[in-house]
Amino acid sequence: MGLLVLFLMPNFGIAQPKRIKPPKRTSKIKSVDQFVANTFELYHKVFVYDSLTQVGVEVPSEIEDALVESAERDVDSLWQVLPTVLDDMTSGSASIIKKGKATINLNRSKKALKYCMITVKAYFVGNEEDED
Repeated sequence: MGLLVLFLMPNFGIAQPKRIKPPKRTSKIKSVDQFVANTFELYHKVFVYDSLTQVGVEVPSEIEDALVESAERDVDSLWQVLPTVLDDMTSGSASIIKKGKATINLNRSKKALKYCMITVKAYFVGNEEDED
């Protein structure tokens, strides 16, 4: 029993947060579904990079550069879709049920974007502890 605890204890210290899964159902509002899909593409890239670095795998600079360029394209696509999402959510053209599903999907994508923002900030901007 003691050996089991000894070997499992280090794994608890480096455990990552649970992976956020993309929504199973679409909202049938095209701009919202596109925004959510782009968000989770970005989230997947950041999560994989974070997972590799947490384990201690050194990511080659070529792959890291490709990931950064791809992430920049994903962020740009999010900015392009965002005004349409706002218009579609505030207009009265979609039903209440579609807007409800869209809100749920947007909340899930908000969690994914928050994770991306915190992770990218930690890796590329650094922590206050790193500066000391």
